[in-house]
Amino acid sequence: MTIKKKKIKGKFYYYLEKNLRIGENKWKTFSVYLGSKKPARKELGNAEKKLNRKLNLYIKSSILRPNTKFIDKKTALLLERIKTTHKKLLEKLDKKNRAEHTKRQRETFITNTNAIEGSRLTLEQTKKIMELKEKYESEDVEELEVINMENALDLYDKLLEKKVDLTQKLILSLHMFILKTIPNYEKHAGSFRTVNVYIRSSKYYFPDWKEIQRLMSELLLWYNQNKDKIHPVELAAIFHAKFVTIHPFADGNGRMARLLMNYILQLNRYPFIDIEFSKRDEYFKTQEEGHFKRYKPFVLFLINQLKTQFKKFKRKIKN
Repeated sequence: MTIKKKKIKGKFYYYLEKNLRIGENKWKTFSVYLGSKKPARKELGNAEKKLNRKLNLYIKSSILRPNTKFIDKKTALLLERIKTTHKKLLEKLDKKNRAEHTKRQRETFITNTNAIEGSRLTLEQTKKIMELKEKYESEDVEELEVINMENALDLYDKLLEKKVDLTQKLILSLHMFILKTIPNYEKHAGSFRTVNVYIRSSKYYFPDWKEIQRLMSELLLWYNQNKDKIHPVELAAIFHAKFVTIHPFADGNGRMARLLMNYILQLNRYPFIDIEFSKRDEYFKTQEEGHFKRYKPFVLFLINQLKTQFKKFKRKIKN
């Protein structure tokens, strides 16, 4: 904290100020008026308490948000700096380099998100399929899944550009692309499941298909009630966990969950996150916890991924 002497209309006044770093070379200043005379030590102590209350109220309401459970003040400020610095670094790139960055991001995301679900395609194979997308003809499910995810991301980008909020229509529209052309599953594209599902390795029993519409309506209601009350990173993580717990589709639930998680992050100006295949076991473990409403492990996992990937991005941009 520092005492600032300011001249206003020919007279001097004193203010107690404190700066809060919210990005790379970006600060927000908070101040408390002290009067026209330099305050005594006791008055200064009261002013410091008042200024700290003012700063903490701002952090809790505008950055941390009131209903956040698993992100502390220090982490919230770090995430805020990541958000603002990431945006600033992206804006420094010219149009060509920004497009190249987005292209590489898509290639790795599609490779990893499909690999998490069992695809054996490498990054190079995925790149080749994406390059030949318009002319590509195949009946191989893994290859079709690459094209489908890229088409889903095309729609994702258009919706994000218009800042369309999360709705059932948006979710079903994205899912339509995920299962389109996939043998035996195309009939389920863009609609909630009408069959029951299970995962052998999970101890959790997924809801009966007749409950899906109600559960998805409740999930979207929860999202709308909390989107301004829970920190966006925690909101995105819990939405993902709740979504896979419902398992609303006959197929494509994991890929949709990761897509929607990113959509929530990017609506709130946070970077796109790619969960790497090498993190698959840890990721699945956090999802199993989420099935039983233990959301903290995945929130912390997502924060760690965001921090790690931002560091990599920062190094690449600055090199």
